[in-house]
Amino acid sequence: MLYPRISRALIGSHSRSMSLASTPNLHKFVLFAPDAKDSLRATVQKQHREAIAPFVQSGVVKVAGMTVTPESIESEDATVKPFGSCIIFEAENIDVVRKMVESDIYYTSGVWDREKLVLVPFLAVTSFP
Repeated sequence: MLYPRISRALIGSHSRSMSLASTPNLHKFVLFAPDAKDSLRATVQKQHREAIAPFVQSGVVKVAGMTVTPESIESEDATVKPFGSCIIFEAENIDVVRKMVESDIYYTSGVWDREKLVLVPFLAVTSFP
């Protein structure tokens, strides 16, 4: 499921008002993308990071990182085992974000389990770092 249908009324009351007529109304979206069973994450990680860097620099990607198994953080010398990715985007609409997700090498190469992807609007109640 790439994204479910969300009622416009649900997100409309929480969206920012436009400060200038030419400034788009931006919304936040969260992506949870678990890895496929036999993920080749390490083989395309450099390409993924290079491709996402401009979105981070421009502010479209607010927070991004790798999710890991609970055992990965049990001790300082634990082996880190990737589980997937979590990314928070800020964009005009979910279709813009969906296109970014579907063009990401983690998506196109099968690192992410496409059947388990979740992309939904996100209403933050705290500020971002």
